[in-house]
Amino acid sequence: METVRLERGEFGEAAVPSHAYYGVRTKLAMERFRDAGRDYKHDLLISLSSLKRCAARAEADAGRLEPRLASQLERSAQEIVEGRWHDQFVFEPNRCGFGALLSLNMNEVLVNRTMELLGEDKGSYHLISPDWHAESTLHPNRFFTVAFQLASARYVSDMLRCADTLPAHLSKALVPVLRPLYERLCRIDADHFDAVFVAKLARATSLPLRTERTPAPYAESVYDVSASSMKASLSAIEPAIHQIDSVELKAGIIQISAFRDMISYIAKSGFSAQGMEEVAAYYAWQCLDSFYRALIKINQIYH
Repeated sequence: METVRLERGEFGEAAVPSHAYYGVRTKLAMERFRDAGRDYKHDLLISLSSLKRCAARAEADAGRLEPRLASQLERSAQEIVEGRWHDQFVFEPNRCGFGALLSLNMNEVLVNRTMELLGEDKGSYHLISPDWHAESTLHPNRFFTVAFQLASARYVSDMLRCADTLPAHLSKALVPVLRPLYERLCRIDADHFDAVFVAKLARATSLPLRTERTPAPYAESVYDVSASSMKASLSAIEPAIHQIDSVELKAGIIQISAFRDMISYIAKSGFSAQGMEEVAAYYAWQCLDSFYRALIKINQIYH
């Protein structure tokens, strides 16, 4: 258990970790400005591990993966869903090419944890390779895009619940913007995963997922739609936004327009085909996060 020291200052008292060189004022400021948003990497890992868990079951059902290995892979993936082993993922989600690296990192963690559960040594891939589903025609290399959709759908679902607690005039303005975004995020491109797999994923995530054949242009991507929806959501509740007395939050709100413009630039420049999709996804998440922080603050004003 961490030991602490009790310090007092002009603004109150706080328990400061004994090893810390900072004091009571810094500690109180940390509590005051505690992050109200969501951890993008954490949510992305939960979504990706849900995908991999369903992939293991699908591979076993198709006879491409031994049932006992699939069972332990599912167990390993569920542990990540529950928040374990997140410190084993070393790449940050805002870099070019992160999607492929994250999938590689995830496969290695899943396989090594599976080896451990089977009583084998980590790094001994004689029973199963980290590329255990790489050749499957059922699962093209689109895990990252769908993982983003799952994480964002859960985030928007929380926004909708928060919107329902706002005064009627605000809720009435906001829900018609958020609801279509939620529905779009729950539509999985049929070129990425087939209907059978998506049905498994829907049961595993408790999200109303379905497949849909979507147009090819990147301008219609989930990243662009997410950012545009957050900008529209701000417009829908603009009077309430003016009541927020926080420079930090207002700066975040301004960033939504900037991030949306950068996503559009990535699309129009063709950079999405050069490993920039992950950057667009990160910008889109920042739009979601900035709006959610504002929504929480507005909710506090009215309650």
